[in-house]
Amino acid sequence: VWIESRRMADLSANTIKNYGHDIQLLAKYVGGGVAVGQLTTQILNNYLDWMRNQRGVPCSNKTLDRRITSLKSFFRWLTPAASLVEDPAQAVVNVSVRSPLPVILTNKEVDQALDAANLISVSGKKPDVRPVVLFTLLLQTGLRKGETARLVTNHLDFSDHDHPHLYVRYSDKRHRHKERKVSVEPSWVITYRRYADKHNISERVFPWSVRRLEYLLEDITNTAGLNKHVSFEMLRWSCATRDHIAGMEPEKLRRKIGVSKVQWAEVHRKILKLAQ
Repeated sequence: VWIESRRMADLSANTIKNYGHDIQLLAKYVGGGVAVGQLTTQILNNYLDWMRNQRGVPCSNKTLDRRITSLKSFFRWLTPAASLVEDPAQAVVNVSVRSPLPVILTNKEVDQALDAANLISVSGKKPDVRPVVLFTLLLQTGLRKGETARLVTNHLDFSDHDHPHLYVRYSDKRHRHKERKVSVEPSWVITYRRYADKHNISERVFPWSVRRLEYLLEDITNTAGLNKHVSFEMLRWSCATRDHIAGMEPEKLRRKIGVSKVQWAEVHRKILKLAQ
């Protein structure tokens, strides 16, 4: 019944599958014949300790973090459903498995990178507009690396000159929850059209390998003389943090960057820290 409630919450099939596995693992640990009302916070903490240190099966920090989330989700639903006196998972020890904060660009570094990208587009023996098109797109939209590589021209909609946007699409139905509409700035459209004409863009927006796109960002890093390595991930987090600082509502930001409601708690925590 709990799993069905997760489906109704529109979680991804993979998340639901992992949740089910996590709670089955708890059931295996406590053994048959144990009623849910007998499970205490101490038992759940012992279970997590067993999983990390005694089970004999590798458990990454990311997996452990998800299993804690599974516990809290399950018992948050179960407590009123089974009329438990209290939620034993509410006080489960957070074992500090969270990954370190991502690295983002400061406003000054963004300006330096933009200046470098614009310089690359007009100077040298072979001016290249690709870096500035890619950099500004990622900074404005927070697209993932794979989403950028799969972007095609019919996913761009410039019909409203004041509010152009693009659509992020997934062919695999398991990832449909990541599909979304994302705005771009009108100024980006001008740069993109210049780029599209120069490179005869007809289908894929960036018809090069992902590795080549990473080299374009590396060119910006080197030209700007930055100590940080500009990357897809860095620009994704920079975009989210800048949008938060600009006052974007949390739910709108969650949808913009294509994060599930389960992942959002951790992602939002990091964004708040980065914004500080």
